[in-house]
Amino acid sequence: MKFAIDLSIVFLCGLVWAGLTAFLRLKKKKSIVYLMFFTIFYVYIVKVLDYTLFQFQSLLLLRYFMPDLVLNGQTAGENINLIPLVTLAPPDLKTSLLNVLLLIPFGFGLPFITGLRMTKTVATGALFSIAIELLQLLTGLAARTTFRVADVNDVIFNTAGAAAGYLLFIGFMRIYRYAFQKRGLPPNPILRYIAERPQPEK
Repeated sequence: MKFAIDLSIVFLCGLVWAGLTAFLRLKKKKSIVYLMFFTIFYVYIVKVLDYTLFQFQSLLLLRYFMPDLVLNGQTAGENINLIPLVTLAPPDLKTSLLNVLLLIPFGFGLPFITGLRMTKTVATGALFSIAIELLQLLTGLAARTTFRVADVNDVIFNTAGAAAGYLLFIGFMRIYRYAFQKRGLPPNPILRYIAERPQPEK
């Protein structure tokens, strides 16, 4: 049953990707290079959702097919943390670091497929993190059991990761443009696409 759920998730994500790429190509007239960067970012987003939601919260679906199944999760609603930073302890350092690392690719990758500057990129990362925490909470409440705790600290460190990712994007683009400054735009379409990204701003 778990395999069937995982297969359904993969199929659904693939179907969404096919629909989005078709829309971007046919309606928005996006280039093949753009679609390549979009696909890389899409796969990253799916992997984040898999790590934060699909791997564990999808197990909650088993309860509807197997009512007698015992799930060793936490009672939903009892482990929600809405107090920022105060409750952090030394053992939480690893989790906090992982939450920062989780969204660094978000802040770095989003500017490659959008024209968003730092403020909007970080805000988008924060909204993405909030959406994940809400989905963890809602799926847990619906099943009365959860494997993930909705925590405001996750949002804070995810947002910090998005900001760090965008700063890395700024550094990367400055070095990249400096390397091609005297040689002009590269003939390779992928390298040209990167060189033509909107000028990053802090």
